[in-house]
Amino acid sequence: MLMRKFLVNVEFDGKRYAGFQKNANTKTVQAEIENALKKLFEKDIDIVGSSRTDAGVSARDFYFVFSTDTKLPADRVAYKLNRFLPKDIQCQQSREVKQNFDLRKNILSKTYKYSLYVSNHIKPLLNARALQVDEPLDLEYMQICAQKLVGEKNYKSFCNINADTTSFVRKVEKIEIKQFGDEIEIYITAKNFLYNMVRILVGTLLECGKHKLTPEQLDDLFVQKDRSKNPAKTLPPKALVLFETKISL
Repeated sequence: MLMRKFLVNVEFDGKRYAGFQKNANTKTVQAEIENALKKLFEKDIDIVGSSRTDAGVSARDFYFVFSTDTKLPADRVAYKLNRFLPKDIQCQQSREVKQNFDLRKNILSKTYKYSLYVSNHIKPLLNARALQVDEPLDLEYMQICAQKLVGEKNYKSFCNINADTTSFVRKVEKIEIKQFGDEIEIYITAKNFLYNMVRILVGTLLECGKHKLTPEQLDDLFVQKDRSKNPAKTLPPKALVLFETKISL
């Protein structure tokens, strides 16, 4: 039987997992999916994910690919896999692609969403998925500062160092800040991100919203290329979601 390659769209709540990528002695999304594939097809199958996600980060629109020899209709793969997956990891769609399809090379962009709420008190129904900010934010000023963070630049002051990183140059395509009452959603789009980059960029925007960082100081941070010069915190992962992944088919 000929090998076939499948592209699967999956949504997951990452709070119970140490990220997507397999890691010895930790519970990961990739390991859960590969365990489900083994139960479905009765063989070991490796998958390739569209990106890495940090521990605790969730995804609304994530993709993975795998190959196997099966007669199962492509659109049924998602349904069958879900029988063996936990409820916080569920496939949404599956299709067959050509054997030479390279998922990572075909990614056009990724958009992350970080959720906040402004309140003097913790709101239990929001707090599981959003970060509490207990002081007012100047959203107009944050919008102005956000434009300083967009473009093709060296983001070394806006990431934590990962041993695998060879270049700190990335291209942030856009940053959108949306408000719904006390809730604020920040969307950041790029093709690739550095380690903890989104959480630090949002942390930087919070400092701007509190008038603790100016647009001129952001310019300086790009020149300095030094994370220790950036007062922004690496924000918690619970409020971060990989919101959209655009790929070329």
